[in-house]
Amino acid sequence: MYMRRFVEKYKRPLTLVAPALIGALYLILCLVSVQQSIWFDESYTAYLIRFDFGSILKYTAADVHPPLYYFLLKVWSMIFGYSDFALRAMSAMFGALAILFAFLWLKYKYGKTAAILGSLFLALSPNFIRYGEEMRMYTLVAAIVFAATYFLQLAIDNKSRKWWIIYAALVALGMYTHYFTAFAWMAHVVYLIVTYKNEFFTKKIFAWYLLSVVFYLPWLPGFLKQSSTVQGGFWIGAASVSKVANFFTETALYERASGTSNWLLVLFIAVSILFIYLTIRYYKQLKMLLCMTLVPIIGLILISMPPLKSMFVPRYLLYSMGAIAMMTGVELVLLARELTAKFPKRKKAKHADYRPAAIFTVCLVVFLGSSIWGISQVYAKTNYNFETGSHPIAKEVFNDAAALSGDENLPIIAATEWIYYDMSFYGSDEHPVYFIDEMTTNKFGSLLPLNDNDLGKIKDLDQFLEEHPRVIYLGQPSNGEELEFPRENFKQTDLLVMGHDDLTGNKFQAAIYEKE
Repeated sequence: MYMRRFVEKYKRPLTLVAPALIGALYLILCLVSVQQSIWFDESYTAYLIRFDFGSILKYTAADVHPPLYYFLLKVWSMIFGYSDFALRAMSAMFGALAILFAFLWLKYKYGKTAAILGSLFLALSPNFIRYGEEMRMYTLVAAIVFAATYFLQLAIDNKSRKWWIIYAALVALGMYTHYFTAFAWMAHVVYLIVTYKNEFFTKKIFAWYLLSVVFYLPWLPGFLKQSSTVQGGFWIGAASVSKVANFFTETALYERASGTSNWLLVLFIAVSILFIYLTIRYYKQLKMLLCMTLVPIIGLILISMPPLKSMFVPRYLLYSMGAIAMMTGVELVLLARELTAKFPKRKKAKHADYRPAAIFTVCLVVFLGSSIWGISQVYAKTNYNFETGSHPIAKEVFNDAAALSGDENLPIIAATEWIYYDMSFYGSDEHPVYFIDEMTTNKFGSLLPLNDNDLGKIKDLDQFLEEHPRVIYLGQPSNGEELEFPRENFKQTDLLVMGHDDLTGNKFQAAIYEKE
């Protein structure tokens, strides 16, 4: 095949240039649209890193995720600033790093051609781009998982202690970043058992997993505390057939299963049939990638079953979505090799046999078509939330509220702590954002930072209003009611009912209030 010949001819420079170019392509695809509105998970992240490292450790222990990502983003913000572009750029950078480790592993396991196509498909994976645009830990998780997979393969083949130590450290780092990396380590264990059978249970291999546990011991109390918090009550809806179907349609097309109709449905069916056919055909060569794809999905389904609380959130398994993309690229290379062997070029033939190229091209076009469609959907929907079915609108709401005052610099008071989190990211010296302490409904979990700190807090509303006789009050009254200010004897001089609403359908309202 032409691509294979090209790779063989220029294999040395491609080893350096190819991952750099693919990583650069990924960064461009991510960074062109990182300034869309943030949503709650991001606004909480941005709020958290305003504090010192000790406070970050304390507040993450009261929430649901480990602290490593927040520590790294804190350091990153100290170097590059606190804008949405700067904070989201770290996720794009870790996504590019994940692509590099994917390239290294695929090159080591399958050769340069497979590494190029597999890492390219990873870079073009819609969800991988989507979460490279978000100030959350998912691309960091993918980078750790793909790096660990690469070093695990080196450790197995070279039997060197240094690779095992690096692998054990990465396993622990993954657990310091997101608990669902545990499914990736389970996938590795399944692969080791299936491939090496009884050898896996030797004391030597088992010891390296114990070393990971030792590395993780400092955070074990935090993990146990968070586990009880999550199982005590969490926001994620129950697992269902539609949610599992959504996992695959979001991976291939960045679309809900219910939204795949007409020609889009045809495209998804074609992608699925090709993927399943190639996976079955080459499953012996794809054992690790298969484990990385299937084990986390099955594990996530099982832990989301009663009596446990559901934790089925597809983005938690971004590395599995990435493994599907990588496996697609590898499968196409394996197909090309098989076709080349089956239809060798006849030098003396009058007409060349174009069947291998035609078959390969059709498969490539189908897979690239789904990626291109998915990427277009990422840009069209921006950071659409599939779990809640909502579009983040904090940026638009803040700008509309701030515009009420014209040239006058007025503080903005958020009616709820949840609105405050989103608005505080966009607050400025001209329009600082506050919340009213007496109206905070609870003071634990993700609201603990508001309880413990004075940042943006109005402790005494009456005194605050004496100092600021004109304020903007921003809220979201239910059932179309008019915004109600929390103090009497204040008149409303302007009222803006915005066209923005969340999944409840309740419109945001902002108004200027001053003492009568």
